[in-house]
Amino acid sequence: MADFVSGTDIGDAWLNAFAVVRSRPRGAVNLSVEIKNPLIEDLGIRREIELHLSDLQRDKHVQSVHTVANTIFPIAQYRPGEGAAERFFVNVISGGTVRRGNAAGWGTYIQRLVAYPTPDGETTNQLEQILARLRGDRHWADIYEAPIMALGEGAATSTALLHADVRTDSRRRGGPCLAHLSFTLDDGRLSLAALYRHHTYIDRAYGNFVGLGRLMNFLANEAGLEVGNLLVVTGHADDGLPGAAKLLSAAIAASGEPTPIELQARPLGVGWHDLDLPEAARVA
Repeated sequence: MADFVSGTDIGDAWLNAFAVVRSRPRGAVNLSVEIKNPLIEDLGIRREIELHLSDLQRDKHVQSVHTVANTIFPIAQYRPGEGAAERFFVNVISGGTVRRGNAAGWGTYIQRLVAYPTPDGETTNQLEQILARLRGDRHWADIYEAPIMALGEGAATSTALLHADVRTDSRRRGGPCLAHLSFTLDDGRLSLAALYRHHTYIDRAYGNFVGLGRLMNFLANEAGLEVGNLLVVTGHADDGLPGAAKLLSAAIAASGEPTPIELQARPLGVGWHDLDLPEAARVA
């Protein structure tokens, strides 16, 4: 059975979706989550997620919400101003974010966005192309696509870019779980539909929502647009880690702190080190 949930902000949407995931014995199938304002989160909910992750780090490799969000949009590399987008691309590509990749070997989401592997062995900067179109005449509403799952050897032409190569990207675990991004322009507002094959809600979903919100803001801000809504569609969503019932109860009790997400590099912001958590509880 497919499920659709909606939330006013990232925290509200995550909480509503997590409740649905918890109500399904084996997780939710074809779960669609609408986030009406992806530039607002709930620090009460986020704090409980971070604390829960810190409790689990003794036995499992977990990452903070901030770190997960950075796999989609590394916030430290973006400082708005003249030439900001161009500097961001240079910083991400030359600064090692793309080259380092990850332990699973397929790279990172930001790598697939700014250095997508093409059939001829080269790479293309998908974000740069999308931004150029958004800065253009904007005649079309729906030509702003970014595949994440990449072609492997043997792909015939670039016309097949929306099709994954099952030899390279059909991994049982280890990603990429995000398969495709589809941006839509409507009346000066940029919305996004993101397709995931799998989502673990304790350790990944909230951070992914934040990262997608940052990405939307980057493109909208650099193109002189407003940010619309975010829709995240997941084929299979589950808890991912132990303690889901406890976390859900704590998050419900702590909800009610709507706060703008961090959108750019700055000395202080709504980020990992601004959550008033004890130093020992901070997950890398």
